[in-house]
Amino acid sequence: MGRIVVRESERDFVSVDWGRRKILIDPQSAESKHVRVSITEYAPGYAHEMHRHPNQEEVIFVIDGEGISRTQEGDMPITAGAFVFIPVDTDHATINVSRDRPMKAVIMKSPPAEGRKE
Repeated sequence: MGRIVVRESERDFVSVDWGRRKILIDPQSAESKHVRVSITEYAPGYAHEMHRHPNQEEVIFVIDGEGISRTQEGDMPITAGAFVFIPVDTDHATINVSRDRPMKAVIMKSPPAEGRKE
């Protein structure tokens, strides 16, 4: 398989507990074997509970809005242009601090947790 080009406008958002998400690249659609890329809009005021991915690294790239990245090391403010790297098996949470607008981020996970849509 060669290069593919995916435009955000070609994918639809689906509702999730924390807002809405669209998956851009995913092994379940045969586009990738080693990474999942999605765009997430965290709902206003939404806060993930602390959680971990035992076998995945995660990168969060904030493209709009503002929030907090929380780990055991403490809270770090994040705004558009911020990259957050979450190592394997690290407790973390992402919080949208705005009460009236979503925080939008590109989420990349590797490997991409085959068999479930997280």
